[in-house]
Amino acid sequence: MTKSWGIKNLYFYMVCLVTLFLFVGGAIATINSAMELALPDKPNVPLIYVYYPEPKGESAQTVFDPPGLEELEKRRAEQEEIEVRYQGYTKRRLLNSLALMIIAAPFYFYHWRQVKPVSRKRGLTDEN
Repeated sequence: MTKSWGIKNLYFYMVCLVTLFLFVGGAIATINSAMELALPDKPNVPLIYVYYPEPKGESAQTVFDPPGLEELEKRRAEQEEIEVRYQGYTKRRLLNSLALMIIAAPFYFYHWRQVKPVSRKRGLTDEN
């Protein structure tokens, strides 16, 4: 059974290949985003350990001057806001990758169905 590699057939195969790559890339991104939501990859360090002492005065020796309670509360609020933004960003990435899969799948199946009848018709006519 010989297949004719005409322009139309080549187009259908190329669209199938591209949409298959898009679907696989969307699946990988979906799994990655879901894992980031389930198991966040960010350090959970208390704020007091994030503070680094700065040099005071003219001496080169550093003096540990911990921030006040108001400053720590401000940093904690900023950290919570960053975590909420990060989680929202991860959810958007998850939805984008799901949308990529949902959009690529019908294109793939449509074009693959167009390839199948063409190759079957040619296969039947070549055998006779």
